[in-house]
Amino acid sequence: MRKTLSLIAALTLAAPAAAMVDDWPVLAEASDADCALTVTGNGRYVLIAAEGLGEGSAARYQLRNGDMTPIDWSVRADAAGRFARYYIPFRWGQRGGTVQIVVTSETCSLSASFPWQRYTG
Repeated sequence: MRKTLSLIAALTLAAPAAAMVDDWPVLAEASDADCALTVTGNGRYVLIAAEGLGEGSAARYQLRNGDMTPIDWSVRADAAGRFARYYIPFRWGQRGGTVQIVVTSETCSLSASFPWQRYTG
């Protein structure tokens, strides 16, 4: 059931993000050549955004959150060379943890991690 809920949360928030949320604090950043990865969040939701990947470039998006089944997707950057996804950090029976993100393309390799705590409203 844990794997199913993690998958549902990931797929529910998998729609591409149009823009970063300006007032959310930055949780993690990384850069490589002309590429940048920025992770912002509001305590409940996290926006993972990469730019500089190249127009329509293929990339690999990997996310690990403790013992959950890792996300490992082949993705494609938009016409502006960006890729973004929302994520809800959560694990049954855990009050927090660390999320690790890796985005790689032909031109860059980006990785970052950030700690999270269970949202309590």
